[in-house]
Amino acid sequence: MALLLVLCLTAAGAQDRFAQLMKDILIFDAHIDTPRYVVDEGYRLADEHGYYELDIPRMKKGKLGAVLFGIYAQPQDYAPQMWLPRSLECLEALHSEVKTNRSDIEFAYSAADVERIHKSGKLAALASLEGGHLIADSLRVLRLFHQLGIRYMTLAHFRSNNFADSMTDVEVHGGLSKFGRELVREMNRIGMMVDVSHISDKAVLDVVAESKAPVLASHSSVKAIAPIDRNMPDDVIKAVARKGGVICINFHAGYLEKAAYDVYMKNRPRRDQEIKDALSLRANDPARWEIVRGIQKRYFAQMPKVDYKVLLKHIDHVAKIAGPDAVGLGSDFDGISGMVPAGMEDVSKYPVLVKGLMEMGYSDQDIRKIMGLNILRVLRASEEVASKQ
Repeated sequence: MALLLVLCLTAAGAQDRFAQLMKDILIFDAHIDTPRYVVDEGYRLADEHGYYELDIPRMKKGKLGAVLFGIYAQPQDYAPQMWLPRSLECLEALHSEVKTNRSDIEFAYSAADVERIHKSGKLAALASLEGGHLIADSLRVLRLFHQLGIRYMTLAHFRSNNFADSMTDVEVHGGLSKFGRELVREMNRIGMMVDVSHISDKAVLDVVAESKAPVLASHSSVKAIAPIDRNMPDDVIKAVARKGGVICINFHAGYLEKAAYDVYMKNRPRRDQEIKDALSLRANDPARWEIVRGIQKRYFAQMPKVDYKVLLKHIDHVAKIAGPDAVGLGSDFDGISGMVPAGMEDVSKYPVLVKGLMEMGYSDQDIRKIMGLNILRVLRASEEVASKQ
């Protein structure tokens, strides 16, 4: 009887602690790719959907406080002359949706804005560029994007460019190019965070050495757990952390567990061809995107299931080797074709991670850092570096 009473009291204490955390915790996701769906499909944030991973009703359920929305045009999918127009279209669509839903969401341009908007009960929306190719090799265009609300840029995407080598493409510069170093300095000067996801390990180390501000890996998982090219090795994680940077864990099931990745990569050419054919043959069919989602689901079903606890394992690994100040969330929701971990299917599920971190023995302070404050700190540090130049 006494043991039962102790267990009940312990459970009640944990529930009270969780409820207190969830009252005001800032959950900040560094990378969600929803804007492209607004452009391509007329996706509306106000409507609760049974597909994709983000909308306002589900954001409220998950207590999401801030999002860095990804703006991108994959260099392998779009002709170079479309990179800039496509990114501007997606950014305009994001601004339009934020304006339409102003009672629930507000655009943030600074760390102070994020805090103010979060305290008001709204979601703070920020924007990012995924790939240096999107600025057409122009620092003037970079500055214009910053004025339009872009608060970080990933230096390269799936292809190497004139700034940096991609970790998934051939080595061109042996890391960061001379122009890439100039780009990093300019991003520091204007207060834009430097994102090192997608770039080669050597390029990351070059950026860390060059940057006066802490850097962000907006959506990168851990190579020691899932040994694939897209993930980050321990020595690079530690180098980022030593200068105050943050590694935000990607939720892609294939990036969390290699067995899932192997099946994903084996099937990817066939899956992508089916999608390309469906969009080409049904260019005027309103149901074409539903068909695409069906193709994605069919191939995802062939992958081994990955539980959300594997995601927690990646978070815990970074915290153990580099400290709890060095890890955050970078889900890549709406950019991973529905390949989500079981139990972490969309933005309504973030509280599961809070409970998981509690169960793993993390303090309230460290949970708050991991769930959002670490990203906010890097944003503020970038602003402070810019203010001194």
